[in-house]
Amino acid sequence: MNAPEMVRILGIRTETPTVKTFILNKKIRAKPGQFAMLWIPEVDEKPFSFSKLDGNLEITVKEVGPFTRKLFSLKKGDLIGFRGPYGDGCFRVKGKRICVAAGGVGLAPLMPLIDEILKGNRDLTVIIGAVTEKELLWMDRLESRKIDLLTATDDGTCGKKGSVCDVLKKLVGKTRFDRIYSCGPELMMKRVADIALKEKIPCQLSLERYMKCGMGICGQCCIDPTGLRVCKDGPVFTAKELRGTEFGRYNRNASGSRCDL
Repeated sequence: MNAPEMVRILGIRTETPTVKTFILNKKIRAKPGQFAMLWIPEVDEKPFSFSKLDGNLEITVKEVGPFTRKLFSLKKGDLIGFRGPYGDGCFRVKGKRICVAAGGVGLAPLMPLIDEILKGNRDLTVIIGAVTEKELLWMDRLESRKIDLLTATDDGTCGKKGSVCDVLKKLVGKTRFDRIYSCGPELMMKRVADIALKEKIPCQLSLERYMKCGMGICGQCCIDPTGLRVCKDGPVFTAKELRGTEFGRYNRNASGSRCDL
């Protein structure tokens, strides 16, 4: 589907002081890691991953700019443009002993993956991080499930004072994981990828880039120097695919100008 379909917002949940979840009157078959383009008429269109796939779609968003500020002003019953799902690169569950490393709202696209992992007889460790305890997502949901849950906060208000990567680095010295999956701030994910490559643990990461079409046509989200398109070949890539690329060093803005991280 190339033209946006107008779908109704069935409900809105406030998750943290800066994050909300939008429940859409839309059900589709999608894979963990895929995304949709959301359109607000006379504002813009932006990509968002799914935080829930079973039943009505849910999309969890952090307020960071003009588009998300407008999105946060919408109410239950309002309409929003939707097209998708997009992304051929998605999370693929393999192995028995798995670690998920999430930073901030990066936990959102990992939740459908966690749901899928828990359907099998697997050992799952989840590390979640945020600036402060109030910004940690879904602690109650994760604590109630068969998960070894670890936390990290920049200010030390919950779990280890530091980053998700600090916890992961210490953990891989004690536990041999079959797979690592990650999403969050790119500099955090770069450290996760480096740890995984050093320990020779297969790793998948979900990237974010500025997108215009979402279908692999415009080339706006291509990764230097490989030319891989985040919208079409991703948004999920392996650590090996990202080695030696712009990943963790820079990205590009709407005009294509390079922006160092």
